[in-house]
Amino acid sequence: MADARYPHLLSPWRLRDLELRNRVMFAPTCPVWVRSPYDGVFTEQAVAYYEERARGGVGMIIIGGTLINRDTIYSPFLFPGLWSDEQIGGLAAVAEAVHRHGCKLSVQLLHVGLRAATAFKTDPAYDFDATWHMSAPSAVPPGEYPGALMPKELEEHEIQAILDDYESAARRAIDAGLDGVEFHMAHGYLPWQFLSPLYNLRTDGWGGSYENRLRFSLEAMRRIRSAVGDEKLLGYRVNSTSFWDGDLEPDDVKQIVTDFDQRVDVDYVNLSAGVHHSYIHTPMEYEEGWEREYTRAIKEVTDKPVFLVGRFNTPGAAEAALAAGDADAILLARQMFADPEWVNKASAGADDDIRRCVAANYCWRSVTRGGRVQCVYNPEVGREAAWGAATRQPATEPRTVLVVGGGPAGLEFARVAAAAGHRITLLEAADVTGGHTRAYGALPHRTEYGHIGTWLTDQAAKNGAEIRTGASVDASNLDTLLAELAPDHVVVATGARVRRDGFQGQTARPLPGHETGNCVGWDQVALGEVTPTGDVLVIDDLQDVAAPLVAHKLAAGGATVRLLTRWPMIAMDTAGDVYLHWMLTYVYRSGVELLCDHFVKEISGDRVTAFNIYDPQSVRQLRADTIVMATGRAANDGLRPLLLERGISTETIGDALAPRGTYEATFEGHRAARRLSGTAAPSAAPTPAGAAA
Repeated sequence: MADARYPHLLSPWRLRDLELRNRVMFAPTCPVWVRSPYDGVFTEQAVAYYEERARGGVGMIIIGGTLINRDTIYSPFLFPGLWSDEQIGGLAAVAEAVHRHGCKLSVQLLHVGLRAATAFKTDPAYDFDATWHMSAPSAVPPGEYPGALMPKELEEHEIQAILDDYESAARRAIDAGLDGVEFHMAHGYLPWQFLSPLYNLRTDGWGGSYENRLRFSLEAMRRIRSAVGDEKLLGYRVNSTSFWDGDLEPDDVKQIVTDFDQRVDVDYVNLSAGVHHSYIHTPMEYEEGWEREYTRAIKEVTDKPVFLVGRFNTPGAAEAALAAGDADAILLARQMFADPEWVNKASAGADDDIRRCVAANYCWRSVTRGGRVQCVYNPEVGREAAWGAATRQPATEPRTVLVVGGGPAGLEFARVAAAAGHRITLLEAADVTGGHTRAYGALPHRTEYGHIGTWLTDQAAKNGAEIRTGASVDASNLDTLLAELAPDHVVVATGARVRRDGFQGQTARPLPGHETGNCVGWDQVALGEVTPTGDVLVIDDLQDVAAPLVAHKLAAGGATVRLLTRWPMIAMDTAGDVYLHWMLTYVYRSGVELLCDHFVKEISGDRVTAFNIYDPQSVRQLRADTIVMATGRAANDGLRPLLLERGISTETIGDALAPRGTYEATFEGHRAARRLSGTAAPSAAPTPAGAAA
C-alpha cells in the first residue's frame, strides 16, 4: 500500500523478480567494517551496522566497494573482499540480519585499477610476494593528487584473470545469500579506465575504438550474469560525467547505457558523478537532488530503472524527484550515516525528527585516514550494537541533571538523557544555542552546518529537556541555581572561546604586540558582531574553513584582505573533507592575497611585521586596520573547580574539556548521557561475523 504523503517514495515495486517495500535504498558507500584489510572479512560490527539501516526501513542496501582480488587491496581503506571463500561467512551474516527486517541486499564488486596507493601491500608484515604496483589499462597515473604511482599496463592474461575474479566474486556473493550484485564502473575505477579515452591509450583489442573500450565492461558483466544466474539482480554504477577535461561526457555515457541495454542482461542503472577530488562528496550548499538532470537524460535512452543519488536529505525532495519521473529509486548515502531511521520517520510523519546530513564530509575524512565511517553528529555510527535504536530504554533511576552550556556536547547530552527519562535543565549563556556550530554555520556557503545545533536543540526540547538561553552561570549565581534546581549531577559543557591574541603552537605564546592592534576573532566576523573594513589581515593557524571563508566574506564586502599563514598553503585540513577545492575557488575568485609560509614577528597598532619562516631575513610590513585571528582556542573551564569545591557530582565534556570539533563534542555528550543510564557499554575488538566473541 502506498503512503499517502509520499506515494511514490514509499510504495512497493518490483525489480526483476524482487519485490521491494519502497523506492529508498542505502547507496553503496565505504564498507569499512573488516577486522583487517588483508583478510577482508566482515565483522559483527558490520552486521550491526547494516542491520540498523535495514531496521530503519530502506527497501534495499547495496554494500559498497567490495574487492574482487587481493592485488587490488589499497590503502588506507579498510574494505572487504570476495576473493576467497573465507569471506563468504561474514557477508552471509550480514545478509541474514538484513533480510530479517524485510530489506533486500546487494553488493558492489570493485577493482580500483590505477586509483590507489599500495602502502598496505608494502608492509613488511604482509606477503613478500604481493604486487607492489597497481595495474591499469595503460600507464597513466591518477591526476587528482601529487606523487601518484605510475601503474603497470595490464597484459592479456592479467585482463582475463581479472574477468575471472569478477565472476568468482559474484558467485560468492550469491553463495552468501545476497539478492544480487552491482558492477562498479563509476568514479574512475578500472572499468571506467577501460571505457575512457583519458585513461585507455591501448591500441590492441581492449582499446582505441569505442567498441574495444566497451569490451571489458561487457565481458565482465556477461561473466557476472553467468555466475549469479537468471533470478538474481545485476545492476551497474556508472558516472554521468566525471567533471574532468578529456574524460567521457554525458552523451558518451548515454551511448554506453544504450549498448549495455542491448547486449547485457542488466536490471538497473545506478547513476553517479565525479571522481574523488570533488563532486562525489558534494558540498553542503548543493541542493537536494542536484543530479536529477543527469538521470533524466539517461532515462531518455533506457527502459531500465535508473537510481538517483545526490544530497537528498528530506523525504519531500525525494518524492518530488520520483513524481517528476527523474528517477525510479532514490539512493541515500551520507544521509544514511546521519540517520538510518530516515524511512521509518518519513513513514510516521516525523520528518522534523530526521537527523539531516549537513555534508560536513567527516564521514569521508574518517575513512581516508584509515578509520571507520563516522558522522560529524551521529555518534551511533559503528556503535550500533551498543548504541543503536534497539538499545534505547528508559532509565531505571531517573536523575535530576543540570547541563551548563548549549553547544553540541551539552545539547547531545540533553537530547539523549531526556529521552531516557532523566530530568534535564540546560542553561546557555548566549541568546541562541548551538555553540561553535552556530559560528561555523554563519560562514558563507556553510549555512547547513548551523542545522546541527538547531536539530539538537529541537530534539532535546521535544524529549523533555528544559532549555534556558541568556542564562549564564558563574560564582555569583551558582549557589542560587543549585538551590533552585537541586541537581543530582552537573554537566559542564561550556565550550571554548576563540583566542583574540593569536595564541598558536608555533611559539606557544600570543603574538607580540597583539594588545596594540585591532584584533578580533574569526567567529565575531562570521556572526556579524564586527564588520572589518579597509585593510584586513586574517591570520590562519587552523587550516580549516574558518579563515578562508572569513577572508572571502570580507573581500566580497569590499575590504582589502590578506590571508597570512605559516603553512605552505591555506585550508590544508579541509582536504580530507573534500572541501579544499571549494575553499581555494572562493578565495581566489574574491581576490584575497595569500601570504603562505609567513609568520608574525610583531604587531604595532595598524602595522604588522611578518617574515618568511624559511627565509627569516625576508620581511614584509603590512598595514592592517583590523586583524582577524583564526588561531587557537581556550577552554571555558572555570566552572568545574567551583562545583568541586562545593562537593557537587560533576563532569566536563566537549570543548570545555579540551577544544576540538563537533564530532568529539557530540560523542562525549552521547557517551555521558548513556553512562548516566548505565548503557555506555564499551566496544570490544572487532570479531569476525559468525565467530565466537
